[in-house]
Amino acid sequence: MKRITINKFIGLFCMPVLMGLGLGSCSESEIALKPLDESRYEVIGEQYGYFTDETGKQDFSLVEVRSGNSSSINIYLNATKKLDTASEIKLVYDTEVLERYNVSTDNAYEAFPQNAVFVDAGGGMTLLEGEQRSHSLNVSFTVVDGMTEGTTYVIPLKASVISGSLNLTENHQGYLIFVTVQKNLGDCDKGGCKVFTCIESNDTNPLNNLCFTLKSSGKYLFDGVILFSDNIVLDKETGTVHAGHNDNVMYLLNNREKYLKPLQDRGMKVILGIMADHTHASVANLSEETARAFARELKIMCDTYQLDGVFYDDEWDKPENPIPPGFVKKSPEAAARLFYEVKKIMPDRLNIAYVLGNTRDFSSEVCYFMDESGTKRGPEYYVDYAYIDYGHDGVVDQDMSDNYPGLDPTRWGMYSQEFARGYWAFDTELEKIKAQNAVNFVFAYDPFRESFSTPVKGKTQVQQLELMARILFEDEAVYDNKPYRKDW
Repeated sequence: MKRITINKFIGLFCMPVLMGLGLGSCSESEIALKPLDESRYEVIGEQYGYFTDETGKQDFSLVEVRSGNSSSINIYLNATKKLDTASEIKLVYDTEVLERYNVSTDNAYEAFPQNAVFVDAGGGMTLLEGEQRSHSLNVSFTVVDGMTEGTTYVIPLKASVISGSLNLTENHQGYLIFVTVQKNLGDCDKGGCKVFTCIESNDTNPLNNLCFTLKSSGKYLFDGVILFSDNIVLDKETGTVHAGHNDNVMYLLNNREKYLKPLQDRGMKVILGIMADHTHASVANLSEETARAFARELKIMCDTYQLDGVFYDDEWDKPENPIPPGFVKKSPEAAARLFYEVKKIMPDRLNIAYVLGNTRDFSSEVCYFMDESGTKRGPEYYVDYAYIDYGHDGVVDQDMSDNYPGLDPTRWGMYSQEFARGYWAFDTELEKIKAQNAVNFVFAYDPFRESFSTPVKGKTQVQQLELMARILFEDEAVYDNKPYRKDW
């Protein structure tokens, strides 16, 4: 990727902390599930249970719904080993689960109104003898009068064992569904595949994500934008790291009402890119304590600017020898630790990995971390999307099964494209993305780049976006001819 120079950074601990509003949306379409590597969760002796959603998210789910609309989600009961006898559990609405979560994470989420939540089958779920996964339990919900647009509410569910040998630890007796209520201005929720743009914030206006819609459905073509890129700034006097800002990124954040909120109002995610700044500090060499402190800074940023998540790029660092205090040798383990610490305190926001360098492979046992309940947490817990590099670095046939065990194929960022230099995805590659409802990341989309209308390597940006709309969404791309110049 192109380099963006850091010009300014802010003492973030002086900023007011606001509640984070952005959540990952769940598709309403049928998803082909890939079994998790449950062997990593097996406990010798007793059989323990835990809950996941359709995409394998454990203990919590992320959903958004428009004002006046309804939505639903399927939940599954899983076991750490095959059951000796059938077990029956019951899930019920219980605000105590949310109260405990708010206290433990220093948050203040409101509960989704109980009278607007319906749990199918009275909340009953059965895990049969010899099985490790139950049939789905549907939880549906409706936005009712009095709920505030732009606010995140939580549906708290508590489980109890009715019969059988399955055990539920205290940490796994609850399940939280984070629901963001969005204003109904039209949306990008097409179901199935998603398309994210990654823009050069120095010269591209993020509002250009509004320029393309689909003719038949009326949905927006793009599902989110990555602001590339913020930096990890090393303060050598204190040995600490901070989140710093490029002047252009700073301007967009300080003027989010104009440049970012219109995207979020239509359901698009706004993601902050993070990378090194030609110093020792990177996303892959922070010690455990430094990673935990930096995760808190990222949370302050996401809360303050109402961002929907973080994108991590392991490039442009300048290692020092000997290694300074607060740091470790660069490794996938250190990168995974940062992801894990961020996800622990921001479960309602997206963690997106750029599959390059030390974020190429999180399959090693050292990339699994033990939480407070004694459960191992791997990449399926702390990574939401894996953005495969244009050169497909280290990923065979775009298959992330070995690199990110347990990460559902719907969360693979396959056949990424670079629109400035003409790294286009072919028809057959787009068809593979379509086949598994995966994600496509596009770098350097911009109506003011020459490649928008002048062919590069035989194609223009417009032609490629038309092809993507046709294959991924079986629709026709419509360009409104109202592009947004950089005006700051």
